[in-house]
This record gives sequence, structure tokens and C-alpha cells, in this order.
Amino acid sequence: MSPRAPIPAVALAAVALACAGPARAYFEEVAVGARQIACGQTGQAAVADVSAYHWNPAGLAGLEGYAGFLDYARPYGVEDLAANAIAVGGRAFDTGVAVAWHRFGLADVYAEDLFCAAAGRTLARPLNGHTLDGGVTLKVARVSFQPFTIQGTTASVDYGARTEPSLDLGLRWSTPWRMSFAWVGRDLTSPDFEFQAGSGAGELPARQEFGLAYAWNPQSTVFGGWSETDAAGSTNLNLGLEVWFYEVFAIRSGLANVREIARSDGLLVTNDEFRYTGGVGVKHRGWEIDMAAVTHRRLGASYRASLRWAGRGGDAR
Repeated sequence: MSPRAPIPAVALAAVALACAGPARAYFEEVAVGARQIACGQTGQAAVADVSAYHWNPAGLAGLEGYAGFLDYARPYGVEDLAANAIAVGGRAFDTGVAVAWHRFGLADVYAEDLFCAAAGRTLARPLNGHTLDGGVTLKVARVSFQPFTIQGTTASVDYGARTEPSLDLGLRWSTPWRMSFAWVGRDLTSPDFEFQAGSGAGELPARQEFGLAYAWNPQSTVFGGWSETDAAGSTNLNLGLEVWFYEVFAIRSGLANVREIARSDGLLVTNDEFRYTGGVGVKHRGWEIDMAAVTHRRLGASYRASLRWAGRGGDAR
């Protein structure tokens, strides 16, 4: 990189982290896949493709063949800010497996890299039509700052990098009533990326998520997701909807952090964490292209595009 980073770029990195909140600043944009992001980030019970490595590794039990996934985003429309992911998966020994790499970063200033290896398989079929799947995602997370000299000065800054392992566990219960339920435990080892001792801003606390998906017909599904966001017990409630037309074209919409509506002033939503989401998808012969948009009151809109590919039987939805 250039030895001199412009002040606006450094300031942008600081703003992006500050808006995320000190307890969950790192990996704030780690969510992947335009499909479930468009549905309000409600993928815990719904995703059974290779991107389940992120949403709920138990969903990998639904993989029926080899698959690939690419994800591309420009958060808030900022040219040098990007969030990208790539994953590949398949089936081995009656288990769905996937490996993935995700990067969120500001060009030449800051980066978060997440390397994942995940597996999911069916644990039990206790009753006719019921299935219990389980999964695990092993993660190696790295946060790094590029050394830079502040423009107009001779001051040099080098925060270095920190690498920490982490672990996600997931369960999914599928029923014959076209409804699925899920639980996910995230960052169960509570990795710590504190660059300045005593700041308290670097730990990713262990958190829980619960989700449900109900398909009232083969073409239409509603989603719900509840999640803890930090060690203090703050929570999110997300809702989403997906409707397919002729199994080719989909429209999606969602509300992320619905609980914040109740904290707003009258009918005007003022909390920065409440977000509208929406998107579309097109699929054909094992290929699917998804697009999503997410609003943010202060930072504007983020746009995301994903490409999924499945072969030899594809993946289960």
C-alpha cells in the first residue's frame, strides 16, 4: 500500500467500527448471501446450501452434491469498502462439508479475514417426517491494520494484526408441517481482538440465535430470527418473506431488528439498527443469482450480489 494513508480513509474505518458498537465491532458485516440478507438476515432455519457454513452449519446436512458460492458487496456504497466471500462444498461420508473465506475491509487500511471449515449431518429421525440435523463451523479470524503515516505529518501508526480461533454450533429440526426450527451458538470460544489493553472493544462474546421457517406453500416461505448481539443481553428480532414464481424468479423482503420499532418516536423509526431489506433472485439449471439491498439511516444503503451453483443433484432449499 501507499505509505501515506489519506485522513478520510482512516476516518472512514473508524466510523465503520464505531457505528457497529464496541462489543461487536469486528466482523459486523460477516453475514453472507444476498438471499437471506434480503429476507431480513433470517437464515438460521432456512439455508440448506453451501452458505449454511455461516447461517447454521446444520443446514449443510441438506447438501446433495458439490456446490459453490460467491458473494460480493459494497457496504453503504463506499468505493474502497468491500465485503466478499467464497465457499465450496460437497458431500462425504453422509455429511455435508464446506470451506469458506470471507473478507471485510477498507482498501489499504484495514481488513477482517474469516476462514471457515464446516460440516453438518443428520443426527436423528425420531418420528416419521421429523429430522434433527447438527453441524459445526471451525473458524480462524484475523483482524489486521495496515501501517500508515498520517497525511501532513511524520507520525507512523502500526496496530498490527491479531488472529484468533472460534467455534459455531448449530441444530435444525425439520417437521412434516412445512416448518423448521433452529438454534445456533456463535463464537463459543469468545475470541478477543483487543488491540489496546483495557479498551474492552475487541471481544466477540458467545451468543445464541434461534430461527424458524414456514413454507405455507411450495413457492412461499416466511422466516423469523431472534439473536443475541452482545454479552449484555441485547437482542435482535428479524422477519423475512420469500415468494418464488414458477421456480425461476423470486422476490424477497425483510425487516431487520424489528424490536426497535417499539423504541421509536411515534411512527417514525429513529434507531440506527432498524433496517429495511429487499431483493430478487433468478435460478436456472442449478445456477442462482441473488441481489439484495439493505438500508441504514445514517450510512445509506448497502447492495449485495451472490452467485450459487450446485451440481449432481444440487442442494435442498
